[in-house]
Amino acid sequence: MRALILLPLILALPAAALAQAPRTVEVRLTSFDFTPKTIHLRAGQPVTLRLVNPGNGGHDFSAPQFFAAARIAAGQAAIDRGSIEVHGHQTVSVQLTPARGSYRLRCTHRLHSAFGMHGEIVVE
Repeated sequence: MRALILLPLILALPAAALAQAPRTVEVRLTSFDFTPKTIHLRAGQPVTLRLVNPGNGGHDFSAPQFFAAARIAAGQAAIDRGSIEVHGHQTVSVQLTPARGSYRLRCTHRLHSAFGMHGEIVVE
């Protein structure tokens, strides 16, 4: 009888563990573009941003207000003044919990933003 009472609790454990795992959102940094250009996230829900640069040249993922408002998980990628550097052929992941708002995103490398490497992070 006791086993029948505990069975629903045992079955619910894997589902609860999966619900807690952060969703991964991949962002590609290519020659003068972010894909997706607008990143949609949910406020208060942990997420892993996976920043992928498949090209030879370097880019950065610069969103100072976004990173300042978010809770960054301990031991994450180096965020320097609201930017994460992603060298050529490199992938950088950062786990965080975003705060509600709309945030500007851009690459601060010389002329990259002017050539179209900018976007938006929308957290609802």
